[in-house]
Amino acid sequence: MGWNNGSALMDDVIEAVRETGLAHGARYRLYMKLIPAFQDYDWDTETECMGSDDAFDQALQELHPAWFEEDDDEIEDDGNGV
Repeated sequence: MGWNNGSALMDDVIEAVRETGLAHGARYRLYMKLIPAFQDYDWDTETECMGSDDAFDQALQELHPAWFEEDDDEIEDDGNGV
């Protein structure tokens, strides 16, 4: 069973981190530590936090690249047979 309330807490963390004015690289390095720490406590709704901070998004994508790979079955036909 996962910890879906982790997203609400991480949203608060992201907001606080952004308010500090830290540069992208510093925020990214912080998220590279925080995301696995949250996951160690069974956080399993990480993607709900995407879009709030590009540094968070980058860290999550680097930590879990397979989550963001395009599946050939999900690619829609554009009507041109391609």
